[in-house]
Amino acid sequence: MQAVKIMYSIVQFSPFPDRFEYVNVGVIVFDAAQKRLSIKLSNDFSRVKKFFGDINAVFLKSALHDFSERVSLRFHKSDMSSQSQIEEFNSKRADLFRLTSLNAVAGSDVDSIADRLFGELVIWEAHPRKIERINTLLTSAFREAGVLSLLDRRPEPIHLDQYGVTLQADYGYQNGVYNLIDAARFDNPQRGLAEAGKRVLEGKALSEMIGKRLIVVGDFGNQPNRFVDNLREDFERVGSKLFRLEEVGELSAEIRRTAH
Repeated sequence: MQAVKIMYSIVQFSPFPDRFEYVNVGVIVFDAAQKRLSIKLSNDFSRVKKFFGDINAVFLKSALHDFSERVSLRFHKSDMSSQSQIEEFNSKRADLFRLTSLNAVAGSDVDSIADRLFGELVIWEAHPRKIERINTLLTSAFREAGVLSLLDRRPEPIHLDQYGVTLQADYGYQNGVYNLIDAARFDNPQRGLAEAGKRVLEGKALSEMIGKRLIVVGDFGNQPNRFVDNLREDFERVGSKLFRLEEVGELSAEIRRTAH
C-alpha cells in the first residue's frame, strides 16, 4: 500500500522566547486525511537544563501538558495541513512553547511516526562517556605515538577577557610559541557549527591577546570533507591549527620535531 504523506511539527520550549533560542521538547504528527494527530512529549528535561540552566522540572512538565491539551483542542479534527493555522496558533500565545513550521513525512501511522521522530528530534542523551572518550582517544593516540612525555598535561587555564570564558586545554607544549591542544566534537550536525565558531574565536583571542596558539583535534563523525576543509582554513586565518582525530600521527610528528 502506498504510504500517505503526513505532516509534523516540533514542540519547542524557551524561557526567553524573545531571544529566539528554543529546545525541542515534543513532536506532533498530523494526518489530515484521517483527521488524526499524535502528540509525544518529553519527560526528561536534561537538554533544557543543558541550554538554559536549572529549571523547575515539575512546573515545566505541567506547563507542557497544558500546552499539549491546547494543541489537541485546537487541531483535533481540523485541517491540520494548513500552515496558516500553526502561525495563527503561535501568534495568539506569547508562551514558553511554540510549534515549528509544518514538514511532510512519509508514513501511514501517526503513532509510529511520532515515536520515530521523537527519537530523532527530541531525545537527547548527555553522553558524558562519549564526551570523555574524545579526550581519552586523544591521550591514547599520543601515548601510542610516544609523545606524552613531551607534553604538559592539563596546562594552566587561560581566561579570555574578550569573551568572558576560560579555556582549559587537554595538553600544551612549547616550540617557540606555546601551543594549547584541546579535543573537541564536531560530529553533531546541529551543534557542530556552533562549536566550530566558538573554537575559532578562542584561537583568535589566544593568538592576538596572549601570543599562544590553539590546536584543536576534532572528531567530525560523518561531517562532509568540505566542512572540515573550510573550518581548517578558518583556523589557519586566526593563527590556529585543526587536525582530525585520525590525523594525530601528523600532529605527533610535528611535536617530536619541534617541542623543546
